Amino acid sequence: MEKNSIRKILHRLDLERRQLMRPKFLELGLTVGEGQPRILDCLLDRKELTQRELADLCMFDVTTMSRTLDKMEQAGLIQRNKNPVSRRSHLISLTEKGKEKGKQVREEFNWLDEMLQKGLTREELETVYGILEKIEKNLTDI
Repeated sequence: MEKNSIRKILHRLDLERRQLMRPKFLELGLTVGEGQPRILDCLLDRKELTQRELADLCMFDVTTMSRTLDKMEQAGLIQRNKNPVSRRSHLISLTEKGKEKGKQVREEFNWLDEMLQKGLTREELETVYGILEKIEKNLTDI
């Protein structure tokens, strides 16, 4: 087996996934490459989160998250409210427009999951999940 082939395969898969989803998210009016779809999806099932909680959940840097949230607030997708527990933080929640976009994003993510699983048996999927979880553990244990 070729050296670093797992790395190359994962890279190709990520590029293919991005290329497939990019036009769908652009059609929804979202800025691609800044994590807006993931933020909408993460907030969809939660009433409100601090910026730190949201960044951790989405696996983003807090600074990057701040710039993206500014753009999303300007677009009317999210709102920031003062956090009654901490004067230094805000609680982020979806506006009605954000909830609608979030539902559309969720549909696209569900479609992608279906496409990725097409033709795989339950046993094959369990094997894939197990292997990917081991790879993720290898990366996070460094």
